[in-house]
Amino acid sequence: MEINAPPSHPQPPLPLSLPVQMNVVPPSWQHLPLSQANLGPLFSNSSPFSFSQSLLMVPPAGQAPKPGLQASFGPYSVTQLVSEPVLALSPPLSVSVLSGRVERERDGGVRGRYRVRALFHLRGGTGPQGTCVTLHAFRETQEHKASCITQPPLGVCTVTLALPSDWFEDEHLDQSYLGVNKRFRHAHHHHRYRTGVPGALRYQRGPTGEQIQLYYSSFGTVANMKLTPPRCVEDQLSQSQRQLFYIRAVWLREEKKKEGNRTKEEETCLNGQEEEELSLDSHVLIRYHRGPVRIGQPVGISVNLRANFSAEFVIIRLKVKRGLVSMVAQRTLTSDLWAVTLERTQGAKHDIISIICHKQTTLKHTHHPSLLQQVVCLSVDGLRRSFGVAMTVSAHWWVEYSGRSNPQSPHGAAVSFSFADRHIVGIAPITQSDTIINTAILTSKPVSLPVLVLAVGHDGKMSDVTAAVTCQSTNEHIVKVSSDCSTLFVDGSESGVGSTCVGVEFLLGTLSGSVCLSVWAPSVPLRVSLSDPVLNAIEGWNHFTEHGCSSVFQRSVVQVLTQFTAQDSQGRTAHLMGSSDWFVDVTEQVRNWLRVEDPRVAFLGKQSILIGSQPGKTSVHVISGQWDGVLGSCDVTVTSDPVTPGDLSVQVVSGLGMSITASPAHPSVVTTTVTAYNVLYNHEEEASISVWLQFSDDTSSLLSSFSGVPFFLRLSSLAETVVLVTPGPAQRIVAQGDGGGPLLRAELLVSTCDDQPITSNSLAEDDRERGGAGTRRLARGSGWIRVNLDLDLLEPIGNEHGEGEEFEFDISDTLIESDGDVYTSHFDEDPDEEVVNGNVTVNYYDNRNTPDGGKEGTANQNNLERAVLMPSHEESAVYFSPSQERGGGWGKDREQEEKLGEQELEVGVGAVLALLSLSTILFLANCLPCALRERRRSRRSSATTQQEPERGEV
Repeated sequence: MEINAPPSHPQPPLPLSLPVQMNVVPPSWQHLPLSQANLGPLFSNSSPFSFSQSLLMVPPAGQAPKPGLQASFGPYSVTQLVSEPVLALSPPLSVSVLSGRVERERDGGVRGRYRVRALFHLRGGTGPQGTCVTLHAFRETQEHKASCITQPPLGVCTVTLALPSDWFEDEHLDQSYLGVNKRFRHAHHHHRYRTGVPGALRYQRGPTGEQIQLYYSSFGTVANMKLTPPRCVEDQLSQSQRQLFYIRAVWLREEKKKEGNRTKEEETCLNGQEEEELSLDSHVLIRYHRGPVRIGQPVGISVNLRANFSAEFVIIRLKVKRGLVSMVAQRTLTSDLWAVTLERTQGAKHDIISIICHKQTTLKHTHHPSLLQQVVCLSVDGLRRSFGVAMTVSAHWWVEYSGRSNPQSPHGAAVSFSFADRHIVGIAPITQSDTIINTAILTSKPVSLPVLVLAVGHDGKMSDVTAAVTCQSTNEHIVKVSSDCSTLFVDGSESGVGSTCVGVEFLLGTLSGSVCLSVWAPSVPLRVSLSDPVLNAIEGWNHFTEHGCSSVFQRSVVQVLTQFTAQDSQGRTAHLMGSSDWFVDVTEQVRNWLRVEDPRVAFLGKQSILIGSQPGKTSVHVISGQWDGVLGSCDVTVTSDPVTPGDLSVQVVSGLGMSITASPAHPSVVTTTVTAYNVLYNHEEEASISVWLQFSDDTSSLLSSFSGVPFFLRLSSLAETVVLVTPGPAQRIVAQGDGGGPLLRAELLVSTCDDQPITSNSLAEDDRERGGAGTRRLARGSGWIRVNLDLDLLEPIGNEHGEGEEFEFDISDTLIESDGDVYTSHFDEDPDEEVVNGNVTVNYYDNRNTPDGGKEGTANQNNLERAVLMPSHEESAVYFSPSQERGGGWGKDREQEEKLGEQELEVGVGAVLALLSLSTILFLANCLPCALRERRRSRRSSATTQQEPERGEV
């Protein structure tokens, strides 16, 4: 198949996240990372301090232990079990109807006995306790049922359901409706009923009412295996609330009518067995019984020639592998047209029987030319020592002609006969899953699914007959089956189209069984995206190469997404996740198949990092190891336009925490969030860092992605009594004492072509002491860290399950973004300065010294060493450790602080007095006008009272 995939559309940049490595334990479990590609970084839960990922959990075949997730970063790792049950993609219970139609047995009387048999398989049901399963049969509104209990170690059981004879003998069945329906997938057809009868059957009329509809139900409770014999324990659900799952419809088995053109010799040869017909050509016909037959009951084979056969001489040969069967050939004495001679040849590996026929030309043709005449009857019986429960023997027939003038080339065909040591009523293939995710198209590594074929006897006993069956896939462009019928697999050579139900058929003589698989194939073209599709030259960073001085370009992370889809019986597209919004991240699967069209422009480094080499345009392709062409591609541009490096985003990591939540929408999906801690609790405890280099075009890259270019990351501590950075090539961050804040400073030193280059990602010791001759500081940043040696309440405590770590305070209070660096204003060095001299910590404090001898700088250094970030404090402020304030011994700094405290007290008292004075003035301003108004009113009232008596006297 040839594929030409168009380039993918540009995608939003990937969000910054903690670069952790995720694994599933135990390794038998598989997981597929999921992504909602249409959502940008704004909707992502990831951050430089955390990592969030949704995972599709795929359990192994058989009973699987409880899964767990393991996250690792540097020397740190955390493992947590998935507490919620993870359901498999396949339904837990599968069913196979052992007989294609209703079985009828005559007991010598007028009425017969009718039954239906089914085998149930509980996937993963290998435990000591069983599950009750009930088979329901409905004819119109009448119901009959029978139950069984799944048994270890396979978790299977069989049900033989006897049906009433009046279902079949009271009415004349319409034989035109007899036949075998294709098997339906029970997982996609279920009905809940409340009156004991499915609603679809309640009002059926006509010929469909003569069908027997089969359903099954599970009690949902564990059977009591201690009872003798074991029986199902009824659950509390009433029958009207029990859920039924549809299986299929069956009919009464039609009795075949014997053809009237059979000769007496044929009837005697076949011994009344059901026969198959094989035409070797237009003149030779073989009738035989495929079996399976029990040992001691040979298979009869009738060899017939047509009467109008004009050749004078013909040889019919049969070749069978030696040591498997015994063959006895007997000529038919009544043949008047042919003289038959039998020869038997025994080779090293095969036995050959030759039937040599000569036409008797002296006799007249008295038979009808279209009639068949038996010339030989063969009797084939299996040798008991050559097989266990059952065996299928392949035999090869061919015909050799000889005439007077033109001999013809041989013609032939292959047949098979089956033998068993017991009477078998049906076979049923079982698998631990009915789902295959075809990642072989992406990886060229086969994906397989084991299959086991069970034979069921009259007594219900089961035996493994996988080695005795023949098998074939109904569509090898979707799924294949191994030659020994023990494995279903995909190898990547498929058409790329999935199916919700592709069949694989298994045969043992005339008995058959099948499995219906959901095969999910990746959608092509794949969605290939880059974290930065335009790689600019980094301003101020160049290095020597074999071609001279070259610029260092940005890096980009390659991500490959796809959707696994399948087509249903109606040709509609179904998605593995049930929605087209979800994509599967297959970057790891296709890592070895990523190619750059023009490696001169860009090339791929470790961990699928795309590295720019020189200006130009090219594409990143995902090629296929099975198909011609590419599965997906995207474009990338490398340009010499400079981009300015920004700050270093430094995250200190002292440990990891993990939380796992189950998806309410999909039972096989979990979401894990890994959080980094930046708190140290023990003296000399070490921490690691994660560093991102930010750029002016709003992109960022992990500093580790520049491992192929010489650079040096210099770390220093702003408070060595709290945290110490040990010198040497392997710089270590070590806890010393209580405190916290942005105390870890990082500087990215790079070389320039004008000076002595850095030839590796390290500097010599003397270079570091001089500040790195020939180096330039490209970017810097600071990381938050906290050391709590005497605060027991902040130590992590194990949870009751012993999984992960829990804290008594919100750990998010410790995760502070380094972008808001409170010391940025103090970094007053010239940003264009190309050479960094001296120790950063010394330079910083030297710049803070006062003209009177640097007392202020010493005090500030002590303040930094005493800084601690408490859970209830603001993130943008620095606080003092109470334990160190009580420790004393600060000397003049303590006196200076006391003086500052007295000044602050005086200012506080003055402020209080000012507030009291202001309150008094406001009180007087509000109350004085009211008092004056009342006084005037009272004076007017007294004056009026005095005037009224005077008027009365007059």
